[in-house]
Amino acid sequence: MKVFSASIAIIIQAISVPIAVCDDVIPISVESGMEVSWQSSVGFHYLVQYAKAVDSEGWKDLGPRVSGNDARRSVLDPNTGIARRYRVLQMFPDFVPASSVVANGGFEEGDVSFAKSWTGEANPPIRTTQEAHSGSFSMHCKLANTGPQPQEGRLSQRIRGAGSMIEGRKVYTLSFWTKNVSAGPSYVQQYHLEWLGEAGEILAAENYVNFPSHPGEWKRHRISGLRAPGAAVAAVIRFRFVTGAIEGAHGEVYLDDVSLGTGDVDPARQPRSIKVETSPASRISWVTRRNWVYLPFEVAIDASGGRSSLKPVITGDGGQMSIKVPQAIAASLLGSSMPGISLLSPGDLSVKQEGRSGLSLNWEKVEGKRVSYMILHGDRPGLLSHSIDTGEVPSGVIGAVEAGSTIYFAVLAIESRE
Repeated sequence: MKVFSASIAIIIQAISVPIAVCDDVIPISVESGMEVSWQSSVGFHYLVQYAKAVDSEGWKDLGPRVSGNDARRSVLDPNTGIARRYRVLQMFPDFVPASSVVANGGFEEGDVSFAKSWTGEANPPIRTTQEAHSGSFSMHCKLANTGPQPQEGRLSQRIRGAGSMIEGRKVYTLSFWTKNVSAGPSYVQQYHLEWLGEAGEILAAENYVNFPSHPGEWKRHRISGLRAPGAAVAAVIRFRFVTGAIEGAHGEVYLDDVSLGTGDVDPARQPRSIKVETSPASRISWVTRRNWVYLPFEVAIDASGGRSSLKPVITGDGGQMSIKVPQAIAASLLGSSMPGISLLSPGDLSVKQEGRSGLSLNWEKVEGKRVSYMILHGDRPGLLSHSIDTGEVPSGVIGAVEAGSTIYFAVLAIESRE
């Protein structure tokens, strides 16, 4: 993808919005790729994600969040060499995705029996592919008494290190999934959490807490509101499975997807996927300033053949705005040997009706540089489908303008190398 620097100036009209000075410079880009578009709503943010078309690979973000404005929004993916699928997530502006400090919480890393980053004790749970809540692996604990002596299995992880250090006073949520195969008399399964200081000392801990068994189905256990002490920098999470002290007592369970993290875990506030449309597209785009207005203009031709006043169609919101162009126009700009392309200053532009046959555009010549010009125009908002090359002449005519039609137009200034 080639990117060109450009200067964009603001319309000098009787409009109650800030006006840019003519020497204000804002970079623009010329891009071609796959456009992902959707209907947005004020009060929400949107995140576009992509994944391989035929793969189990997870979703990846395609740029930052986009704010809703009760209009259609779009994001262009310039990577057209790889087939992809897309989705758009709608979320609240203050939504923070949950993130876990537990390493290898899904047990996908490890060897034949042991999971990386976890420690087993007594009759420790074993890493297995027989069952999994997600991914391919879980931990399997199967206990059975040969007499009245209870059997016990433990699994634990000490959480500390680069990228996973506990932060004091932050509130965490512990979450994990279990699937019980059987639960005999007096069988118990428990979790335990300790908060540790810099020297490894225990700052706070709760007794082992029982959690229920749910034979035959995966069940999520979620414990929220776990506030780390102010001096905490690490934690230990433990799971304990114990049979009853009677002959024949037994218990069997699978454990998966363990997390201890922060973020928004309220199910009612989780992002939801909305309807999207995808299509090949090309565009020129730039980052706007809030409440500033930009080219293109809209002009309507009344029934008598005379034009109405000019009207801006883009108001900045601090995000990226764009104008669609045909792929052929984008290709010519991308293939240009010119070092710079700018969107002409609307303040330097004047428009008049040429009888009933066309619109005459005139603009101030760019001083101090050798520049050629291109008029972009079309009859749909947001799409400038035609181009007129005027060379180095700072004027041009959009012909064949019919009464009752609406025209959108902008002018590009293309700087020569010489």
